[in-house]
Amino acid sequence: MRSKAQHPIQSRKAVILLAVLVVVVLLTLAAYQYVELVTAEYRAADSYTRSGQAKAYAASGVHYVAAIVGNSTNFTNVLSGNPYDNPGAFQGIVVAPSDQPNRQGRFSIVSPLGPDDSATTTNPFRYGLSDESGKINLNALVKQHANDGKAHDILINLPNMTEEIVNCILDWIDTNETPRSSGAKSDYYSTLNPPYRCKSGPLDTPEELLLVKGITPPLLLGNDFNRNGILDPGEDDGMGVANQGWSAYVTVYSRELNLASDGTPRIYINDPDLNTLSNNLQAALDPGLANYIMMYRRYGPSSTSGPGSTPTSPRGTPVSSLFDLVNSSVTIPSDTPRALPTILRSPMQDPGALRQLLPTLLDKTTRVNSSEIPARINVNTAPSAVLSAVLSGLQVSDTDAQSIIAHRPSMTSADTPDPIFQTPAWLITEANLTPATLKTLENYVTASSGVYRIQSIGYFDGGGPSARIEAVIDANNQRPRIVSWRDLTELGKGFELGSR
Repeated sequence: MRSKAQHPIQSRKAVILLAVLVVVVLLTLAAYQYVELVTAEYRAADSYTRSGQAKAYAASGVHYVAAIVGNSTNFTNVLSGNPYDNPGAFQGIVVAPSDQPNRQGRFSIVSPLGPDDSATTTNPFRYGLSDESGKINLNALVKQHANDGKAHDILINLPNMTEEIVNCILDWIDTNETPRSSGAKSDYYSTLNPPYRCKSGPLDTPEELLLVKGITPPLLLGNDFNRNGILDPGEDDGMGVANQGWSAYVTVYSRELNLASDGTPRIYINDPDLNTLSNNLQAALDPGLANYIMMYRRYGPSSTSGPGSTPTSPRGTPVSSLFDLVNSSVTIPSDTPRALPTILRSPMQDPGALRQLLPTLLDKTTRVNSSEIPARINVNTAPSAVLSAVLSGLQVSDTDAQSIIAHRPSMTSADTPDPIFQTPAWLITEANLTPATLKTLENYVTASSGVYRIQSIGYFDGGGPSARIEAVIDANNQRPRIVSWRDLTELGKGFELGSR
């Protein structure tokens, strides 16, 4: 019997193998895509974390500065009295140590160069603070002189200032609802789109001036768009230099407490209680100077009392200016009939005694019977344009302004500042201004500071994200307050900090 026919075995095609390969490739691509997605998420999370860390490092720098300038011991020991240009205290402070450079975090405290500073390729900025007290405090100026013309006379001398803008600034701050000639009140601002009312009150920030009629960003902020004081690409307005506008000259943050350098309240020199005043002066001043002040209070200066004068009222003759005590004399009547009076001359008529006694007098005593003095400008740090504006507005000669600039201490000096520069006494002893000129300037100038502006940059040694914070710190009375905080990170790092 014949066996069944055997069918030939057909060769298997490679379809299944190809299908398997396609699946493997697709799975590989999917796995690769997933890994890429996870890696991108990790990088994003890491970048976000590092950005947050950089911002925390920058914030640490702000509080670091507040801790230094708000404590007189730290100010002396850490800064050696120089907060303005001090790389040792402000450059590359490590916050988060690490063996990996891209994980080690630091902050640096920097300040753009001022209008009078000359930038170089090796020195385009300073590791230090900017003195907010070197600027004109608009609120204090208008509060004191809104109606007597002096505020106008000072502001009109600022660079690029116009009569119309001065009057608009004064109208914006003062409470009078009647606009000045070429000024503006709510009647003008209500016609704008969108409309708003005139503030008729103190400014909260300098940038609020941009709401004032006639003030534009180039006038207030200059061409320094990223606020680093350096002429970067795209910032040149044709002048070839960085320009910070009026923001370099005006402020609303400066503040001056009526305290001596040791933090104690100054002695009110026109205290009506002469016995109390005598005790306070004897404890704080040279005995001869204290005695002369008491005789001045009892009898007045010789130029007005004259020979044979009698004692004044029990409340005494007021001292109209501390500088009236420099070259004056007092006529003390004799108790004996027909006897000649005694002429008592100020101990500060001698140049040597003047250098010793006047700084202490200005530090320890005051004519202002208040815990706070309307903010004055620091002649040691004020830009020359500010000094010129103030002195010209008070009709003080340009020669005196140039003498102040020529004799004041350098902010970049590594030497400990001479104590003579801690009060305006040096304007007489070093710059050779007259007591009469200082009497004119008495309510406008000081030689101390309590409010500082900084930029704190947080970054990593190995590169990566950075953060930049601009802050204003009020260090008065050793109770530091951060009165302004602005995140400038979106404007970029701003400064090339070098290897550190």
